[in-house]
Amino acid sequence: MSATLQHGSLEDLRAAVQAALRGPSVFQVLNTRLIIQLGVDLRAPTAAQNHDASLIRRVEEALRRMGITVGGQST
Repeated sequence: MSATLQHGSLEDLRAAVQAALRGPSVFQVLNTRLIIQLGVDLRAPTAAQNHDASLIRRVEEALRRMGITVGGQST
């Protein structure tokens, strides 16, 4: 479990994930899983969600469990 956040906002995390994935359809499937699991839509996070450190950490952990890597490391 990561002690520090790798991303300052969900928007930053979204940009990193989109850059790491092979196409928009893969991002769409991943985003749907995050909506179902955590109630987070990376395409349009609410203002309250965008900088919520606890939520960002949970999204990073979920991505790590799914094997999604960002910036050469698991998110």
